[in-house]
Amino acid sequence: MKPIQSYYFILLISLVFILSNCTNKKLPSQDFVHQNFLSDVRLGDGVPLQLTVSVRWKLEEVQKFHNQFITMDSFNQVILKPRSMELVKNLSNEFSSVDSVFSSDRQLYINSVKDELLAKLGEPGIIINEIIVSDITFPASYTKAMEEVGLQRKEIERIRQMNVVELERATANKKKAEADGQVQIAQAEAQGKLQKIQAETEKERRKIELAKAETAKQVQKMQAQAQAEKLKLIAKAELEKKRDLKDLDIQKQKDLEQIQIDKKRQLDKVALQQQVDLAKLCAENPTFATFLINKELASKVEIAVLPSGANPNIFQGLLNQNNQMKSINN
Repeated sequence: MKPIQSYYFILLISLVFILSNCTNKKLPSQDFVHQNFLSDVRLGDGVPLQLTVSVRWKLEEVQKFHNQFITMDSFNQVILKPRSMELVKNLSNEFSSVDSVFSSDRQLYINSVKDELLAKLGEPGIIINEIIVSDITFPASYTKAMEEVGLQRKEIERIRQMNVVELERATANKKKAEADGQVQIAQAEAQGKLQKIQAETEKERRKIELAKAETAKQVQKMQAQAQAEKLKLIAKAELEKKRDLKDLDIQKQKDLEQIQIDKKRQLDKVALQQQVDLAKLCAENPTFATFLINKELASKVEIAVLPSGANPNIFQGLLNQNNQMKSINN
């Protein structure tokens, strides 16, 4: 072997040895963290959410992984993020109400997402160590509406507290007024007491009269509504009745026209058959055919013509048949 060839051969063996050592060397295994934004995740009622999910994962078979993927980021974009999106969308569809996810069931929803991804996001050689749902973003319109509802609740609570204070104040004033009234009643004479009782009685009487008037008004309104509904139903029934009668008349007219058409077709068929029979008779009896022609000509000039040497009674039946055919045709 020439020296230069030996040199290249040794160099090739060294290169193969180096590559073999690099290939057999195990890459260090460590945890990797990727944060993904999962948008347009819809709940059962169709409301879209956006989740910020961080995945901490680890490789068990480093070399096998690098034979399939170039970088960790490419594995996240190709596998982890799409699979996370699919799992979270399927799970989210089981939560039918955005109100529950927003309030009472939020932690349940987060725990369900984490459990689903921990159980199904990994694959052989990939260990999912932790799932972090750091944020859930609801639609801006829904968040604004919920903020307005919260403010309204606070305002209602404030008004309720004010009403409680006012009620307590009114109760105190009432007690004071009752005490003052008792003093005044004790000091008033019998006539004053009687006038007060009469005033209270008149007040109650007016309340009763107003209640009766309001009741009568409501009854009258309900009766008017019932009468209007009754008239509406009657008008509807009359309209349907007229429509049914009209349809019935149209159907009767159609049936009558069809009967007339069928009758005419039957008469035409009989007339045609008679014409055929007459033509056949004329073909079989030339003398009778001549007689018919002469008779037709004679009818035009009102002259009776009979075949010479023939007995007219012989053709009497044929003449009767001919007259019948003319009657039918007419």
